[in-house]
Amino acid sequence: MAVDLVRKGGTTRLIGVATAMMSALAGGAVWCVLQIYLQFDLIMLAVLIGAVIAWVLRGHGFAHTVPGALLAAFGTALASVYAGYLLAAAKVASFLGIPLRSTLTAIGPDMAAAVAWADLNGFHIGTIAVAIIASAWLVWRKA
Repeated sequence: MAVDLVRKGGTTRLIGVATAMMSALAGGAVWCVLQIYLQFDLIMLAVLIGAVIAWVLRGHGFAHTVPGALLAAFGTALASVYAGYLLAAAKVASFLGIPLRSTLTAIGPDMAAAVAWADLNGFHIGTIAVAIIASAWLVWRKA
């Protein structure tokens, strides 16, 4: 896939992929920090992050392409998973009274996934699914 991206759009598209994925990770981190700071469920940020990812991809030549829509969907899912992982680590750190830095390296993916999954309900899952679909659609649409 990377070879096709370079052939069709040069380094602009490769930079677009990198920018979109870094935007996804940054969005997930901001989501986590805001949710901890405000002590309020911010699941709707998934939709906003998905829109930003779609905007980045469209700006780098992925408008109305299948790879662009797939990258947008993947980026939105990545942001949601990353935010869930960070929030799970913060929850474990607060329960155990240990620093977040230690918790991030100490808990494994299984424990983080279990804690994150326990915090999800149907509304959260539906919102994430809508964000993923909307992000892909925003890249796929013609205008």
